[in-house]
Amino acid sequence: MSRLSATILIICGAPLAACGSAQAQSTGTPAAVVTAFHAALLDDMKHGKQYGCDGRIQRLAPVIDATFDTPYLAERVLRRDWPSLTPEERSQFVAAFKDSVTITYASEFSSYDADVFSTLDTQAMPNGNQLVHSRLKPGNGDSHTFDYVLHSVDSGWRVINVISDGVSSLSLQSEQYTSVFAQKGGFDGLMAWLQAQTHTKRSACEAKAGP
Repeated sequence: MSRLSATILIICGAPLAACGSAQAQSTGTPAAVVTAFHAALLDDMKHGKQYGCDGRIQRLAPVIDATFDTPYLAERVLRRDWPSLTPEERSQFVAAFKDSVTITYASEFSSYDADVFSTLDTQAMPNGNQLVHSRLKPGNGDSHTFDYVLHSVDSGWRVINVISDGVSSLSLQSEQYTSVFAQKGGFDGLMAWLQAQTHTKRSACEAKAGP
């Protein structure tokens, strides 16, 4: 899976500084939230071997909380199936969904090749949400666009969708998760599938932490 694909499947010059920055800036502008998230990704990329898989996950976990509205995303990816879940099942799914997102970013953004993230302009949307345009320029290859949709919550601005090169991660995930929910027989089957996917991603992450 490429970094671009990982981001679709939608996640510190000094180790803790950017993580703290991401949390502090989460109550600032939408652009600041996106910029802080990119700074944390770049730190994992630049220090991938040094941190190892566990270290990258540890640093990204609070950044994911400061960047994404995970409970909102978890509800939206299940769409019509969400109301059928019990409160306990909802909590379990939100936690598993966050783990999957965090491990995906930790695995895929684990090496650096002079990559550059640029936060561009911000546009107000009719419903009150904000759209932040950004770009990733790899050291080699073509640039990719990332448009982040953020909404306002009590703790600040949070990402609720990432549109990568024109493709909505929320739409893709909704199709995937609702399909799995139906094909696997409901919540238990979905959780087993998600845990298996996360285990596979974790194995890939640990493999990239080697020499």
